[in-house]
Amino acid sequence: MPDLTALDIPSEVLSLIPKDVAVSYRVVPISMRGEAVRIAVPLACDEQTIDDISFFLGRDVVPEMVPAENIIDALQHFYGISEIDLAKSQTNNTNQSQSPASAGDTNGEPLTEVAKRGEASTDGSTVATVDRIITQAVRLKASDIHVEPYEKIMRVRYRLDGVLHEVEQLPIERSKPIISRLKIMSELDIAEKRRPQDGRIRVNEQGRTIDIRVSTLPTDFGEKVVLRILDKSQLQLDLSKLGFEPEDLRAFQQTIRLPFGMILMTGPTGSGKTTTLYAALQQINDPRVNITTIEDPIEYNLTGINQTQMRSEIGVTFSAALRSILRQDPNVIMIGEIRDSETAEIAIRAALTGHLVFSTLHTNDAPSAVTRLIDMGVEPFLVASSIKMIIAQRLLRKLCPRCRKGYHPSAEELGEMQILDSTDGTFYKPGGCPSCNSVGYKGRSAVYEMFSVQDALSDMIAHNASASDIRRKAKEGGLHTLREAALKKAARGETSLEEVLRETAV
Repeated sequence: MPDLTALDIPSEVLSLIPKDVAVSYRVVPISMRGEAVRIAVPLACDEQTIDDISFFLGRDVVPEMVPAENIIDALQHFYGISEIDLAKSQTNNTNQSQSPASAGDTNGEPLTEVAKRGEASTDGSTVATVDRIITQAVRLKASDIHVEPYEKIMRVRYRLDGVLHEVEQLPIERSKPIISRLKIMSELDIAEKRRPQDGRIRVNEQGRTIDIRVSTLPTDFGEKVVLRILDKSQLQLDLSKLGFEPEDLRAFQQTIRLPFGMILMTGPTGSGKTTTLYAALQQINDPRVNITTIEDPIEYNLTGINQTQMRSEIGVTFSAALRSILRQDPNVIMIGEIRDSETAEIAIRAALTGHLVFSTLHTNDAPSAVTRLIDMGVEPFLVASSIKMIIAQRLLRKLCPRCRKGYHPSAEELGEMQILDSTDGTFYKPGGCPSCNSVGYKGRSAVYEMFSVQDALSDMIAHNASASDIRRKAKEGGLHTLREAALKKAARGETSLEEVLRETAV
């Protein structure tokens, strides 16, 4: 059977099976032959499903067996179903076929007896549910999975393009087996429920290996589990595709090839700092250059780069590891995060003694990174001498090109956003279509606020200037703020003004 989406299926044929029934049974009507209806069904379809559809239609059914993925593509194409809706429908079908008793089946054993064994046993339905939750998240390109127990239900949410979406609710009776299964997979202590734990899962999905970081946290109604999906196939290591403006990209590429100095990335957790640093390291990765990192944790393995995992429980802290790295003849060092004055001091001195140092800080903008280092106890003249470039970063959701809607903002709205002009006065809002799971956005792009520390700025920093004075001087030298960079993308139709307001400040 060819691709179902290439077929010209008449609307009167599609209307034979309502959308909710088609989604529930995973079937698509193709054509009519007299009183019989030809229907595409999954390869694993059973006789009961065909009988149910025949009874519903009051007609004979001629099944056409096709791969399940073809059915899903056809449901999205002909019925306008999003993948999130498909995930929810599959969950509902699973829940309806399992009573609360069977969901936590213990072969008639009291739950107290299961608890005595450490609740290590998980039935087939639990294993299948966990596998499905992870598989759906990977397919939807989610960055995180949240499994959250409440008083009466357990909620599952996926973070898609930086925003959480609820995809299913399960009976609370199923929470303990599911959480135990996740803890077993990540090699955590399933008997320990009072303390947070961290683990890791490695799964094979669609022919590729995916690492998943697992974090548990005790709550009122049980343990919450968050899974961070690290899919290397989704890692973008091409600097030109991250979102840099052309002039900023040229400046950054020149700076990362300096023989020594420090380059700092700033921004909140989840703003893409590590991805930008990985892309920079990959660009300068060369057999003639010794690149070493210290990370907490190592998110992706990069060939040709020496990566070290921080382990504070055995004394491998950022500062301790950095001292050892300096004895490993490095050319380039990447420190996952500068968290304390000792790490800051060692990193600064490394940058002053012939090493190129990359690191991150948690500050709201680029100029504040200078005062943050000084507040940590680093002398202003050392900061001025070592810092070569500071970059603040955020991630903006990109409008789906298939369904974005053009409009003309009012003069008041433009004034509030401090927009003085644009190409033709047209901006875009999110729409919603199957391609973007009816969200209106698809993928994310980074926006950057960056400046190089030249002589005039270096002198100001050495004299302990404030962040506002540094910002003013940097703007005189051409710095574009995060808001200004985001508005450029909005003016080009890449994102919405709503997204600009959500992620950036004036």
